[in-house]
Amino acid sequence: MTNFAKDCYNFFMSTINISLPAEQVIFIDRLVTRYGFANRSEFIRGLVRLIRHKPAIIQETATFPFFPAPPNQSVNAIMTDFRNTKKYSKAFLKDLEAGLKQSSYFKP
Repeated sequence: MTNFAKDCYNFFMSTINISLPAEQVIFIDRLVTRYGFANRSEFIRGLVRLIRHKPAIIQETATFPFFPAPPNQSVNAIMTDFRNTKKYSKAFLKDLEAGLKQSSYFKP
């Protein structure tokens, strides 16, 4: 790479660091090889370009692999259901209730 090319690269590119579990790194490396990307960075840039072209894909990313939101938004009803199972300690139930009350999704 020429000095001019290095200068252009350094001027236009920013570096970010991400932490991934080993299995995700292996998965990315396989995709890089399979689809002929020059390296991991080029693969990530390709994903960013795809998201810019199809922003709706982010919705799936934001919710996968999570479960859909529970249909019941009542903290009281949820707490009643958990208590009725008699499987959870008082400390767990107290923490659960505090967490539900802090959420913007659930209602008292």
